[in-house]
Amino acid sequence: MARPNKQVERRHDIMDAAIALIERHDLATLKLADVAEQLGLTTNAVRYYFKDMTQLLSELALRSDVRFYDERLKLQSPSGDTREQLVLTIAAGLPTGPDDAEWRAIWRAVLSAGFELDQRRDVQGIYHRQVDLYTDLLLAGAKGEVFRLQQPARDIAMTLMSMEDYFGYRIVARDPGLSRAVALRLMRQYAELATGVSLPEID
Repeated sequence: MARPNKQVERRHDIMDAAIALIERHDLATLKLADVAEQLGLTTNAVRYYFKDMTQLLSELALRSDVRFYDERLKLQSPSGDTREQLVLTIAAGLPTGPDDAEWRAIWRAVLSAGFELDQRRDVQGIYHRQVDLYTDLLLAGAKGEVFRLQQPARDIAMTLMSMEDYFGYRIVARDPGLSRAVALRLMRQYAELATGVSLPEID
């Protein structure tokens, strides 16, 4: 059996290969054999880590926890400027641009859960964990008398996350009328209204 660190590395390699394939293939027809071929492995070698595409896509969706929860959590600091932290949190949740392959693949993996989130608690939790992240930041800003919240913190957080998800989708779907810069501006403007303060502009 491979050593744990090698197993983690191989799982990452498999998910990276899946991301590359999702960019070029119809997700509905993608098979473990395709992922294995991309890596020069046998299908059984990939199946050792992921029993089927459903499990692989589920873990790919959960990969968003690293990029959009763990990495953004690092932006929060009790001694930091909560206004800047809020804008940085917004920016880090949006795609870097229409060619952000990881964002596109994660979004497709999330959508593969279909319309039964009550049956897919793993995927359901992705959104709510990130809502909690926004909520904690908003409450910290209010407690420090930086923010003057115009609505309950969780309501603001859910709205920001919903904007982030939909704007992000439009960006990676190459909507010519909605760039990353436009999404950042619209989300910052809403956040200013919701928090009662001016927020810094960032790219």
